[in-house]
Amino acid sequence: MFRFLFYSLCFIAIIVGAFLAFFDFDPLYQLRYDFKTGQKPVTTITHINKTLESLLKVPATQLPPTYLNYSKYDQKPYTKIAKNKEFYFVENDDRYKFLVGKFRVKDFMTKDSFLKRRKNLKQYILLDTKMLHKLLELQQELEKEDYDSYGFKLTSGFRHPRHNEKVRGASKSRHIYGQAIDLIIKDIDKNGVANQKDKSIVLDILEKKVIKNEGGIGRYPNTMSVHFDTRGYRARWDSY
Repeated sequence: MFRFLFYSLCFIAIIVGAFLAFFDFDPLYQLRYDFKTGQKPVTTITHINKTLESLLKVPATQLPPTYLNYSKYDQKPYTKIAKNKEFYFVENDDRYKFLVGKFRVKDFMTKDSFLKRRKNLKQYILLDTKMLHKLLELQQELEKEDYDSYGFKLTSGFRHPRHNEKVRGASKSRHIYGQAIDLIIKDIDKNGVANQKDKSIVLDILEKKVIKNEGGIGRYPNTMSVHFDTRGYRARWDSY
């Protein structure tokens, strides 16, 4: 009887474990966090800065060796990038905070397996404040012209060097510095179709009103992808 009960409990534990592993409960955690905090979309630069201030800053010299090794920031040439930088410490439900509009902290974090772990939710990220401000400016300009300010998907923000190598990003990618954003453009003009016209709207706003000569814009013709960054000087390119 005892043996039967033991094996039954083991079987149930395996089934429950598989169930939890298969299904993504992150949306439920987000809803719980939103209900608990009553947070509102971040619509001002002041609000962006306030949200960032709620996260602990950690100098690169104080990062745990395990993270430095995992991210490759302890290896050349990445040690120079991390030097004198301050990383944001993201712990537990910090990831669900709205950072720009309804985009959450987690939307700017490296999209690797580490992001999905629920047992170890302590992570470190680089985020350039100016880059976040530029994303908000893009949304505001879209809204001014009666376009969909959420008519795109944010596919990549910060990427630590290990993940950047995995996705074959440029060796000096601005994602490693926390200065870049990649978007997939959708139905910006709200006509029911996502096409190159929608992408042209975004590129035009970035070129003339948001980035101008202050950063880079990756245009990637014949795709719906757009990159922009705040490197501090003008850069333009068409191919990956």
